[in-house]
Amino acid sequence: MFKTKQNQASELAHLTNRAIRSFWMDGLWDLAIAGVLLVIGLWGAYFVRITAFHSSTWPVFQELGENAAWLGLLILIVVLIPIIWLAWIIVKRLKRRLIAPYTGHAEHRFFMPMDRTVYLWYFILYAIGLGMLYGIFTWLKGGPYLMSVPFIISPAAIFWAIGGFYALRRYQLLAVIGLVLAISLELLLTTQADYMAGPRNFLDVLPAWGCPTLPCLVWAVMFALSGMIGLISVRRLGHGAK
Repeated sequence: MFKTKQNQASELAHLTNRAIRSFWMDGLWDLAIAGVLLVIGLWGAYFVRITAFHSSTWPVFQELGENAAWLGLLILIVVLIPIIWLAWIIVKRLKRRLIAPYTGHAEHRFFMPMDRTVYLWYFILYAIGLGMLYGIFTWLKGGPYLMSVPFIISPAAIFWAIGGFYALRRYQLLAVIGLVLAISLELLLTTQADYMAGPRNFLDVLPAWGCPTLPCLVWAVMFALSGMIGLISVRRLGHGAK
């Protein structure tokens, strides 16, 4: 019997989803994301300083004033683009050498064709979480923590959306654990800095800005843990199939 166009599209979507699940399952990309988050966390510590504490940073940023924030964002973009591209190349090569012998090889273009449901759930969770956390931090810490909150909620929403749609239960478990840790540590460890004297360390912040470095470190650990779990699971699955 000839397959209808609808059946062909459904089968293609099913195979695409299986391939994407396979791509995330081994955990190598999770380890790469953990490294990227460490870079962003380091950048975040300096970005908040040059943006919120002009008087306590380097002379070049003092002269730029409010424009220092745009320079900080430009520096992040310039640094991240080659790092992410290099990570993508390394991950693909490692998948061929380390994972393909156990489970076969699944490869995608850089922008993976994930199902629209994943993006929908991500934006819903992100928007709701963003509003709730801004309210919680304003209530408990005296300011919305504008820089911290996006870095707290975005990885959690990504973990949960991908984990739910592609049946990766470790993602959903780590999403909850990471979210609780990121919120708790941000509330408990950050202190209010003196605006004129400047911050004593990256945990000494202004309530308006918060500490983006702390959630980045938390989520880097969560992604690294997810990556290790994925690698161990795939190798066990591969050995079991032999």
